[in-house]
Amino acid sequence: MSDTGQGTGTAWGDAAPRELHLAAGLAAALVDEASVAGDEEVCGLLVGRRETDQSRVARTVACTNAAPEGRRQTRFEIDPRCLIEEERVARGSGEEVVGFYHSHPAGDPIPSPVDRTYMGLWPGMVWVIVGARALAMRGRVRAWSFDPGREVVPREVRIESARGESGMAERPITRDP
Repeated sequence: MSDTGQGTGTAWGDAAPRELHLAAGLAAALVDEASVAGDEEVCGLLVGRRETDQSRVARTVACTNAAPEGRRQTRFEIDPRCLIEEERVARGSGEEVVGFYHSHPAGDPIPSPVDRTYMGLWPGMVWVIVGARALAMRGRVRAWSFDPGREVVPREVRIESARGESGMAERPITRDP
């Protein structure tokens, strides 16, 4: 992402929610999108509602990876037009961009040094990463955020069924990534 953290909605300067609620179908769609892209990173927006210590994702918006063509295997840049358009669409709806997602086609769903830099520019946002292991296991995703004073911290991802049942997709990693 190449933005300077000028934020979306009210979330960008606030503390990030501890939990991310994601419908099972949306989680599966993220993994499928990453699988289809092969060795290039995919990226997009998480749109929904932000509550006190949780964000509920209502939908995802795939964005073009605007990174230079030869670098897309290890880098992503969300096309700023995608973010601007989605903020326009969400205006007045009660929804907002609550986070971002991208894939690590050849690695684990752990923030890289570049990811950490981007997270620091967008505190309060949740970052979902789909890693190569998640692709092999068909469905595991991890979420992270930047908390001033604590740096990058893992967040719980709760996958919800269509019946509203919730389960932890994966416990946050507790080791220093």
